[in-house]
Amino acid sequence: MGTLAAKLEERIDENTRRKVRDEVAGAAHDADLRSTAPLPTGRFSRWLEQVLAQRLGSKELAKLAEHRGEVTAAWRHLPDRMHLVASQTKLMMELVDDFRTGAYRKISWRSLAMVVFAILYAANPADVLPDWLPGLGVLDDIAVAALVTRVLRDELRAYCEHKGYDTNQYFAAQA
Repeated sequence: MGTLAAKLEERIDENTRRKVRDEVAGAAHDADLRSTAPLPTGRFSRWLEQVLAQRLGSKELAKLAEHRGEVTAAWRHLPDRMHLVASQTKLMMELVDDFRTGAYRKISWRSLAMVVFAILYAANPADVLPDWLPGLGVLDDIAVAALVTRVLRDELRAYCEHKGYDTNQYFAAQA
């Protein structure tokens, strides 16, 4: 017997969804739901906390309530995707080494340039989001590597097969 599955959005009608969104947005103004953390001491930091964070926070909470199932599913798969990007980056580094030594030449110059750019970008500590920013510094590096591997997926898959690697280890999460 099969199971019947539906997304949260499919099970809730538009009126209920609007009511939840309005309640979450209105609840952000209740004193009970405000943060109990002390306010920052600097004027600019206090302004950010009081004005921007509270205003934007209520809107984002409403969006989160509306798309909760999608967000939860995405976060569950995030570690797997990050591991996959790390494996693909190692594969790109191997590809550059093999091209340099002449062991593998079945890649276009444009593709090779993109691979080298992604590796150099990730190695550069002073890129768009500097690596010294805790938690954020590597996000742009991961994004660039993921973008390049997505664009060059066929060529990287061919290299993977040339090396005799299991392609599912490097491309399992990509459709």
